[in-house]
Amino acid sequence: MRSEVGMSRSAVCIVLALLLPLQVAYAGPAFQQLQALSGAAAPGAHFDGSKDYVSDMTQRPIRGLSSGQLDLTTLREAKSLLGDGTNLPDGSPILPFVFRLTDGGVVTAPAAGLEGFLFGETGISASRGSGAISHHYQDYLNYIDALLAPVAWAVGARHEIRRIDASTTNPAEKYQRLMTFVAQYTAALRRQVAASDGAAWVRTARIYEIFPRAFNLAGKRAAEGRSSGSSSRFFADFGTRDLDAIRNQGFDAIWVMGIFPIGERNRSGTGGGSPYSIMDHDAVHPDLGTRDEFRAFTARAHAAGLRVIIDFVPNHTSMDSKLLNTDPRFFVGKPAEPGRVDPPEGYFAHRDLKGGRDWWIRNGAFLYGGSRAYWNDTAQVDYSNPIFRREMIRIVKRWVADCGVDGFRVDMAYLDLNDFFRQTWGFELGGPMPEREFMEELTTEVKSQFPGTAFIAEGYDRWDDLSKAGFDLIYSKNSMERPGGHQGWYDSLASRDPGQIREAIRRASYLHWQEGASGGLSFIGNHDEASPQRAFGPWTGGASFLTLMMPGGLLFYGSQEVGFDQPDPREPKSIPFGVPVEIDWKADPSVKRFYDETFRLSGWLRAELGEADVEALPWEGDPQWVGYLLKPRRPKPGGPKAVAVLANPTGGNVDVRFRQPQLGIDYSGTLAPFGYDLARF
Repeated sequence: MRSEVGMSRSAVCIVLALLLPLQVAYAGPAFQQLQALSGAAAPGAHFDGSKDYVSDMTQRPIRGLSSGQLDLTTLREAKSLLGDGTNLPDGSPILPFVFRLTDGGVVTAPAAGLEGFLFGETGISASRGSGAISHHYQDYLNYIDALLAPVAWAVGARHEIRRIDASTTNPAEKYQRLMTFVAQYTAALRRQVAASDGAAWVRTARIYEIFPRAFNLAGKRAAEGRSSGSSSRFFADFGTRDLDAIRNQGFDAIWVMGIFPIGERNRSGTGGGSPYSIMDHDAVHPDLGTRDEFRAFTARAHAAGLRVIIDFVPNHTSMDSKLLNTDPRFFVGKPAEPGRVDPPEGYFAHRDLKGGRDWWIRNGAFLYGGSRAYWNDTAQVDYSNPIFRREMIRIVKRWVADCGVDGFRVDMAYLDLNDFFRQTWGFELGGPMPEREFMEELTTEVKSQFPGTAFIAEGYDRWDDLSKAGFDLIYSKNSMERPGGHQGWYDSLASRDPGQIREAIRRASYLHWQEGASGGLSFIGNHDEASPQRAFGPWTGGASFLTLMMPGGLLFYGSQEVGFDQPDPREPKSIPFGVPVEIDWKADPSVKRFYDETFRLSGWLRAELGEADVEALPWEGDPQWVGYLLKPRRPKPGGPKAVAVLANPTGGNVDVRFRQPQLGIDYSGTLAPFGYDLARF
């Protein structure tokens, strides 16, 4: 089966024929002429300096830099000004601007900084006309001045907006001059930030997650028609051809999950234990190799064009960890009560051999439904202890300095934000919480020494706090309550609700465009989730297609590309931790064909379009289809103006229609149930 797409005279469709028996998705009409995709302009590209007033500050907002590179302090200031916003004199954060339209509508900017303000104003002006919000002129002045005020080097910009206000031109002209200046100043600041951010690579990284214990490298080689090779330890055995195979799928980074020694005490299951019950954060699991072998593996990955990411698990250790044996005061706990044999629920007994004392140590936990849920194979660390903080930062720095690690996926990062940590552990802490956020301390200290190091937050709450702490990417799984909203990518796709998916695309379009705050990391699966087949059902192909064509950070779990899925009744994830599992690299040939073709198309699309921005489709209404328009920032001569990625998350045929007159687009077509398509203009 395939969907039939009608084409208007102004639209040339290049679409994908992937008649693959995922038994789920039906691609659009035959994709046979993969030749030239390019063209179009980025959202906001009309801010090109063509208006009659251009300030010198819009060329280089931050002066006095002989190299043009911003030091880390200035870079953080610039990113705050662009992204998360600055603070008022009383220390409270400036919130995203709220636009009140003349028709009574209310729109909140997606973020508090200049980028969020500009993105919101541009979108409203494009859809409603500037007349719908021009009454906000004085509010704009006050808001922008408040954003700039805490930043010493922004004094010239503050002077400029006051000069515009003091001019004798009419209100409409003042409005246009103000917005032109703000747009040009923001664009120039974005350029300086992009040129100075050594970790910017991760914002567009295609990350392939590897679970070494289950990876079955010999089986993968055999499935690819190669010799299974040596039976040596994982990191010594993982060779250049294995890395090239991942690179050739379009990935440019690998996250090696579960490289650390796993605790023995209260180990769960029979499969080797949870990789997140770590005995030694500063060592390699002996079954996988030595530290020297891991270092050589990292060097081979770099030579193959792949960056290497590992876990940093800050919230807990195993119950028999090196850190616990070093000092139990690094952990949430208390001296054991004399005469009581068994500790209370949520504690375990620990004997401090150095100090000669018995302790009750808390198991690692998180808040769920207002109460603690415990990981019963872990010990809860205490971030009120400044010595412990220093030790964790030392460990992270050593992985970079000694082994060449490029980035860290920080496990359950939001749990260790100061206010969240206090909320969870309250008066059980060993001392007062330091005023400084540990996560900000970590990212600042590591980046000051190794500026190219990236940090990815596994975060399901506190988006803005994680962004302000310096994370480059944050998981975009679930929706979060925040000013400006956040519609999670994964959960929205899983809902199959066109409205939710459309909002997730809108959120993703902003997160990809902005430079100042954290970006979003999209995925259709990882080691914590069910397989895509179970999560999305017949919508798997469409959900995967939307995700893999989207620019920006992407995470893909190794094994998904062959449809492998071996859940345990107690662990619904595709590769359980509690039972022995090896990936079958011949699991589902039809799934493999789908991903082989989609990887090829995605890589080709990125190569042809270059850097591209995203606009959610449609611009108005609430149809049953979803999609987005990719518009290259630097169109190629003779190339297309835009490319549309379209999908139908419903079980019925849907008619697709959208127009964009300024690009000459007038498209109509039909998508089959759970179908997906690509259209070139």
